[in-house]
Amino acid sequence: MKRKIKLSEFSVSFPLGTLCIITTLVCNLKKGFALKHIRHICEHHMGNYVKASPLALIAISLCVIFVLSINLVSALEPNEASVELLWSSQAIYSGDFVTVRITFTSSSADQLKIYRIGLHFGWMDENEFYTSDLTGSPVTVSGFGTHMFDPIAIQIPINVSAGTYDYFVGVDGTQGASLTTFSWDSSTFTLQIHPATEKFYNQLKSQVESNLTKAKSASYQGSEAQSLLGQAQTAYDSALSFAIEGQWAAAISSLENASTYLDQASAAEQESEEQSEHMQSLLLYLVIAVVVVIVIVSAVVVVVRRRRRRTDSMAEQPMETYNEEQS
Repeated sequence: MKRKIKLSEFSVSFPLGTLCIITTLVCNLKKGFALKHIRHICEHHMGNYVKASPLALIAISLCVIFVLSINLVSALEPNEASVELLWSSQAIYSGDFVTVRITFTSSSADQLKIYRIGLHFGWMDENEFYTSDLTGSPVTVSGFGTHMFDPIAIQIPINVSAGTYDYFVGVDGTQGASLTTFSWDSSTFTLQIHPATEKFYNQLKSQVESNLTKAKSASYQGSEAQSLLGQAQTAYDSALSFAIEGQWAAAISSLENASTYLDQASAAEQESEEQSEHMQSLLLYLVIAVVVVIVIVSAVVVVVRRRRRRTDSMAEQPMETYNEEQS
Protein backbone atom coordinates (compact mmCIF):
# COMPACT_ATOMS: atom_id res chain seq x y z
CA MET A 1 0.00 0.00 0.00
CA LYS A 2 1.94 2.98 1.28
CA ARG A 3 5.67 2.76 0.73
CA LYS A 4 8.34 5.15 1.99
CA ILE A 5 11.88 5.16 0.61
CA LYS A 6 14.60 7.08 2.45
CA LEU A 7 17.69 8.24 0.67
CA SER A 8 19.66 7.33 3.75
CA GLU A 9 18.94 3.68 2.96
CA PHE A 10 21.24 3.86 -0.09
CA SER A 11 25.02 4.12 0.20
CA VAL A 12 26.85 5.74 -2.76
CA SER A 13 30.33 7.18 -3.21
CA PHE A 14 29.30 10.15 -5.33
CA PRO A 15 28.63 13.71 -4.18
CA LEU A 16 25.13 14.70 -3.02
CA GLY A 17 24.58 16.33 -6.42
CA THR A 18 24.62 12.84 -7.94
CA LEU A 19 21.53 11.91 -5.97
CA CYS A 20 19.83 15.05 -7.20
CA ILE A 21 20.63 14.07 -10.77
CA ILE A 22 19.22 10.58 -10.25
CA THR A 23 16.00 12.02 -8.87
CA THR A 24 15.71 14.43 -11.81
CA LEU A 25 16.29 11.66 -14.33
CA VAL A 26 13.72 9.34 -12.72
CA CYS A 27 11.07 12.04 -12.78
CA ASN A 28 11.74 12.99 -16.37
CA LEU A 29 12.28 9.57 -17.89
CA LYS A 30 8.58 8.90 -17.26
CA LYS A 31 7.87 11.75 -19.60
CA GLY A 32 10.12 10.43 -22.36
CA PHE A 33 13.37 12.07 -21.41
CA ALA A 34 16.15 10.35 -23.42
CA LEU A 35 19.14 8.68 -21.79
CA LYS A 36 21.42 10.51 -24.23
CA HIS A 37 20.77 13.70 -22.26
CA ILE A 38 22.16 12.27 -19.02
CA ARG A 39 25.69 13.52 -19.81
CA HIS A 40 24.42 17.03 -20.47
CA ILE A 41 22.55 17.18 -17.14
CA CYS A 42 25.48 15.71 -15.24
CA GLU A 43 27.88 18.26 -16.72
CA HIS A 44 25.46 21.05 -15.96
CA HIS A 45 25.09 20.00 -12.32
CA MET A 46 28.53 18.57 -11.56
CA GLY A 47 30.79 20.41 -13.99
CA ASN A 48 34.35 19.18 -14.32
CA TYR A 49 33.75 16.22 -12.01
CA VAL A 50 32.04 14.26 -14.73
CA LYS A 51 34.40 15.49 -17.50
CA ALA A 52 37.34 14.32 -15.47
CA SER A 53 35.74 11.01 -14.61
CA PRO A 54 33.71 9.39 -17.42
CA LEU A 55 33.22 6.41 -15.14
CA ALA A 56 31.07 8.60 -12.94
CA LEU A 57 28.65 9.11 -15.83
CA ILE A 58 28.41 5.36 -16.37
CA ALA A 59 27.81 4.76 -12.67
CA ILE A 60 25.08 7.39 -12.55
CA SER A 61 23.37 5.84 -15.57
CA LEU A 62 23.46 2.44 -13.89
CA CYS A 63 21.92 3.97 -10.76
CA VAL A 64 19.10 5.45 -12.84
CA ILE A 65 18.39 2.10 -14.48
CA PHE A 66 18.40 0.43 -11.06
CA VAL A 67 15.98 2.98 -9.63
CA LEU A 68 13.60 2.53 -12.56
CA SER A 69 13.78 -1.25 -12.39
CA ILE A 70 12.63 -1.43 -8.76
CA ASN A 71 9.73 1.00 -9.41
CA LEU A 72 10.45 3.47 -6.63
CA VAL A 73 8.19 6.03 -8.30
CA SER A 74 4.45 5.55 -8.36
CA ALA A 75 3.12 5.77 -11.89
CA LEU A 76 -0.39 6.88 -10.90
CA GLU A 77 -0.38 10.48 -9.71
CA PRO A 78 -2.54 11.53 -6.72
CA ASN A 79 -4.82 13.62 -8.95
CA GLU A 80 -5.36 10.81 -11.43
CA ALA A 81 -7.86 8.94 -9.23
CA SER A 82 -10.42 9.48 -6.49
CA VAL A 83 -12.54 7.36 -4.18
CA GLU A 84 -15.95 7.55 -2.54
CA LEU A 85 -16.91 5.48 0.51
CA LEU A 86 -20.24 4.07 1.64
CA TRP A 87 -20.36 2.89 5.26
CA SER A 88 -22.83 0.28 6.52
CA SER A 89 -23.61 2.44 9.55
CA GLN A 90 -23.84 6.19 10.02
CA ALA A 91 -22.71 6.07 13.65
CA ILE A 92 -19.70 3.89 14.43
CA TYR A 93 -18.76 2.85 17.97
CA SER A 94 -15.74 1.27 19.63
CA GLY A 95 -15.95 -2.50 19.19
CA ASP A 96 -18.32 -2.29 16.21
CA PHE A 97 -18.17 -4.61 13.23
CA VAL A 98 -18.90 -2.57 10.09
CA THR A 99 -18.37 -2.77 6.34
CA VAL A 100 -17.42 -0.12 3.80
CA ARG A 101 -17.76 -0.10 0.01
CA ILE A 102 -15.19 1.83 -2.00
CA THR A 103 -15.95 3.33 -5.39
CA PHE A 104 -12.74 4.00 -7.32
CA THR A 105 -12.76 6.51 -10.19
CA SER A 106 -9.81 6.86 -12.55
CA SER A 107 -8.91 10.19 -14.18
CA SER A 108 -6.16 8.54 -16.23
CA ALA A 109 -6.50 7.57 -19.89
CA ASP A 110 -4.56 4.36 -19.17
CA GLN A 111 -6.13 1.08 -18.23
CA LEU A 112 -5.51 0.11 -14.61
CA LYS A 113 -5.30 -3.31 -13.00
CA ILE A 114 -5.87 -3.28 -9.26
CA TYR A 115 -4.42 -6.06 -7.13
CA ARG A 116 -5.03 -4.72 -3.62
CA ILE A 117 -7.21 -2.06 -2.04
CA GLY A 118 -7.50 -1.22 1.63
CA LEU A 119 -7.89 1.37 4.35
CA HIS A 120 -5.47 2.67 6.95
CA PHE A 121 -6.77 4.39 10.10
CA GLY A 122 -5.01 6.63 12.58
CA TRP A 123 -5.13 4.08 15.40
CA MET A 124 -3.24 1.48 13.32
CA ASP A 125 0.49 0.90 12.92
CA GLU A 126 2.06 2.58 9.90
CA ASN A 127 1.98 -0.40 7.53
CA GLU A 128 -1.30 -1.96 8.71
CA PHE A 129 -4.36 -1.99 6.46
CA TYR A 130 -7.83 -3.47 6.34
CA THR A 131 -7.24 -5.01 2.92
CA SER A 132 -9.10 -6.70 0.11
CA ASP A 133 -6.55 -8.89 -1.70
CA LEU A 134 -7.41 -9.16 -5.41
CA THR A 135 -4.21 -10.78 -6.66
CA GLY A 136 -6.09 -13.93 -7.60
CA SER A 137 -8.60 -11.97 -9.68
CA PRO A 138 -7.40 -8.39 -10.29
CA VAL A 139 -9.95 -5.72 -11.12
CA THR A 140 -9.57 -3.91 -14.45
CA VAL A 141 -10.54 -0.25 -14.58
CA SER A 142 -10.68 1.24 -18.06
CA GLY A 143 -9.40 4.70 -18.83
CA PHE A 144 -11.53 7.31 -17.02
CA GLY A 145 -13.56 4.38 -15.65
CA THR A 146 -15.21 3.65 -12.31
CA HIS A 147 -15.47 0.49 -10.24
CA MET A 148 -17.29 -0.28 -6.99
CA PHE A 149 -15.47 -2.90 -4.92
CA ASP A 150 -17.03 -5.51 -2.69
CA PRO A 151 -17.51 -4.44 0.95
CA ILE A 152 -14.45 -4.54 3.17
CA ALA A 153 -15.11 -5.81 6.72
CA ILE A 154 -13.71 -3.69 9.53
CA GLN A 155 -13.60 -4.54 13.23
CA ILE A 156 -13.18 -1.38 15.32
CA PRO A 157 -11.02 -2.38 18.31
CA ILE A 158 -12.87 -2.11 21.61
CA ASN A 159 -9.90 -0.26 23.12
CA VAL A 160 -9.99 2.53 20.51
CA SER A 161 -10.82 5.75 22.34
CA ALA A 162 -13.71 7.89 21.20
CA GLY A 163 -12.68 10.70 18.89
CA THR A 164 -11.98 11.70 15.29
CA TYR A 165 -9.44 9.68 13.32
CA ASP A 166 -7.83 10.32 9.94
CA TYR A 167 -7.81 7.53 7.37
CA PHE A 168 -7.01 7.03 3.70
CA VAL A 169 -7.50 4.43 0.97
CA GLY A 170 -4.48 2.67 -0.48
CA VAL A 171 -4.48 1.00 -3.91
CA ASP A 172 -1.80 -1.22 -5.50
CA GLY A 173 -1.86 -2.11 -9.19
CA THR A 174 -0.39 -1.65 -12.65
CA GLN A 175 -0.96 1.10 -15.21
CA GLY A 176 -1.08 1.03 -18.99
CA ALA A 177 0.14 -1.52 -21.52
CA SER A 178 3.62 -1.40 -19.98
CA LEU A 179 2.09 -2.64 -16.69
CA THR A 180 3.95 -0.01 -14.70
CA THR A 181 3.32 -0.73 -11.04
CA PHE A 182 1.90 1.93 -8.77
CA SER A 183 0.99 2.40 -5.14
CA TRP A 184 -1.63 5.13 -4.87
CA ASP A 185 -2.95 6.78 -1.69
CA SER A 186 -6.15 8.79 -1.56
CA SER A 187 -6.61 12.11 0.14
CA THR A 188 -7.27 11.96 3.88
CA PHE A 189 -10.76 11.40 5.28
CA THR A 190 -11.98 11.59 8.87
CA LEU A 191 -14.01 9.06 10.86
CA GLN A 192 -15.81 9.78 14.12
CA ILE A 193 -15.65 6.92 16.63
CA HIS A 194 -18.26 7.06 19.39
CA PRO A 195 -17.81 5.39 22.80
CA ALA A 196 -19.35 1.96 23.30
CA THR A 197 -21.26 3.29 26.31
CA GLU A 198 -23.09 5.71 24.01
CA LYS A 199 -24.30 2.78 21.90
CA PHE A 200 -25.57 0.95 25.00
CA TYR A 201 -27.27 4.16 26.16
CA ASN A 202 -29.10 4.55 22.83
CA GLN A 203 -30.33 0.95 22.94
CA LEU A 204 -31.50 1.24 26.56
CA LYS A 205 -33.10 4.64 25.91
CA SER A 206 -35.21 3.20 23.10
CA GLN A 207 -36.44 0.41 25.36
CA VAL A 208 -37.23 2.66 28.33
CA GLU A 209 -38.93 5.25 26.13
CA SER A 210 -41.23 2.58 24.67
CA ASN A 211 -42.12 1.21 28.11
CA LEU A 212 -42.75 4.70 29.45
CA THR A 213 -45.16 5.44 26.60
CA LYS A 214 -47.06 2.19 27.24
CA ALA A 215 -47.29 2.94 30.97
CA LYS A 216 -48.74 6.40 30.31
CA SER A 217 -51.31 5.04 27.90
CA ALA A 218 -52.36 2.44 30.48
CA SER A 219 -53.78 5.24 32.70
CA TYR A 220 -52.83 3.77 36.06
CA GLN A 221 -55.54 4.19 38.70
CA GLY A 222 -53.61 3.22 41.79
CA SER A 223 -52.00 6.07 43.72
CA GLU A 224 -48.76 4.13 44.28
CA ALA A 225 -48.48 3.24 40.60
CA GLN A 226 -49.04 6.87 39.60
CA SER A 227 -46.32 8.00 42.01
CA LEU A 228 -43.82 5.45 40.67
CA LEU A 229 -44.66 6.47 37.10
CA GLY A 230 -43.83 10.06 37.98
CA GLN A 231 -40.46 8.97 39.41
CA ALA A 232 -39.75 7.03 36.22
CA GLN A 233 -40.40 10.12 34.12
CA THR A 234 -38.07 12.18 36.31
CA ALA A 235 -35.27 9.61 36.00
CA TYR A 236 -35.76 9.45 32.22
CA ASP A 237 -35.52 13.25 31.94
CA SER A 238 -32.31 13.17 33.99
CA ALA A 239 -30.85 10.58 31.60
CA LEU A 240 -31.53 12.88 28.65
CA SER A 241 -29.74 15.74 30.41
CA PHE A 242 -26.70 13.59 31.21
CA ALA A 243 -26.57 12.40 27.59
CA ILE A 244 -26.47 15.96 26.29
CA GLU A 245 -23.41 16.54 28.48
CA GLY A 246 -21.79 13.30 27.28
CA GLN A 247 -21.97 11.71 30.74
CA TRP A 248 -22.92 8.28 29.43
CA ALA A 249 -22.38 6.33 32.65
CA ALA A 250 -24.68 8.66 34.60
CA ALA A 251 -27.21 8.62 31.76
CA ILE A 252 -27.26 4.81 31.71
CA SER A 253 -27.69 4.71 35.49
CA SER A 254 -30.68 7.07 35.27
CA LEU A 255 -32.27 4.96 32.54
CA GLU A 256 -31.84 1.84 34.65
CA ASN A 257 -33.54 3.64 37.55
CA ALA A 258 -36.38 4.68 35.25
CA SER A 259 -36.77 1.08 34.08
CA THR A 260 -36.91 -0.13 37.70
CA TYR A 261 -39.59 2.46 38.57
CA LEU A 262 -41.64 1.37 35.56
CA ASP A 263 -41.49 -2.26 36.64
CA GLN A 264 -42.51 -1.31 40.17
CA ALA A 265 -45.36 0.86 38.87
CA SER A 266 -46.68 -1.99 36.74
CA ALA A 267 -46.51 -4.38 39.70
CA ALA A 268 -48.22 -1.85 42.00
CA GLU A 269 -51.01 -1.27 39.49
CA GLN A 270 -51.51 -5.00 39.07
CA GLU A 271 -51.68 -5.45 42.84
CA SER A 272 -54.13 -2.56 43.09
CA GLU A 273 -56.32 -4.11 40.41
CA GLU A 274 -56.23 -7.47 42.20
CA GLN A 275 -57.27 -5.81 45.47
CA SER A 276 -60.03 -3.97 43.68
CA GLU A 277 -61.25 -7.20 42.12
CA HIS A 278 -61.11 -8.86 45.54
CA MET A 279 -63.17 -6.08 47.08
CA GLN A 280 -65.68 -6.31 44.28
CA SER A 281 -65.92 -10.06 44.85
CA LEU A 282 -66.49 -9.53 48.58
CA LEU A 283 -69.13 -6.92 47.83
CA LEU A 284 -70.84 -9.30 45.45
CA TYR A 285 -70.80 -12.07 48.03
CA LEU A 286 -72.20 -9.65 50.62
CA VAL A 287 -75.02 -8.63 48.33
CA ILE A 288 -75.79 -12.27 47.59
CA ALA A 289 -75.78 -13.04 51.31
CA VAL A 290 -78.13 -10.15 52.05
CA VAL A 291 -80.45 -11.25 49.29
CA VAL A 292 -80.41 -14.81 50.61
CA VAL A 293 -81.16 -13.58 54.12
CA ILE A 294 -84.02 -11.45 52.85
CA VAL A 295 -85.41 -14.36 50.91
CA ILE A 296 -85.16 -16.63 53.91
CA VAL A 297 -86.74 -14.08 56.24
CA SER A 298 -89.48 -13.47 53.74
CA ALA A 299 -90.11 -17.18 53.45
CA VAL A 300 -90.23 -17.56 57.23
CA VAL A 301 -92.70 -14.69 57.53
CA VAL A 302 -94.95 -16.20 54.91
CA VAL A 303 -94.86 -19.60 56.60
CA VAL A 304 -95.62 -18.09 60.00
CA ARG A 305 -98.53 -16.10 58.63
CA ARG A 306 -100.00 -19.16 56.98
CA ARG A 307 -99.77 -21.14 60.19
CA ARG A 308 -101.50 -18.38 62.12
CA ARG A 309 -104.31 -18.27 59.62
CA ARG A 310 -104.83 -22.01 59.88
CA THR A 311 -104.87 -21.84 63.69
CA ASP A 312 -107.42 -19.02 63.70
CA SER A 313 -109.59 -20.90 61.22
CA MET A 314 -109.59 -24.05 63.31
CA ALA A 315 -110.54 -22.07 66.44
CA GLU A 316 -113.55 -20.45 64.79
CA GLN A 317 -115.11 -23.74 63.55
CA PRO A 318 -116.08 -25.20 67.07
CA MET A 319 -117.74 -21.94 68.10
CA GLU A 320 -119.95 -21.96 65.06
CA THR A 321 -121.03 -25.57 65.75
CA TYR A 322 -121.94 -24.76 69.38
CA ASN A 323 -124.06 -21.81 68.41
CA GLU A 324 -126.00 -23.88 65.92
CA GLU A 325 -126.82 -26.49 68.57
CA GLN A 326 -128.07 -23.88 70.99
CA SER A 327 -130.44 -22.44 68.53
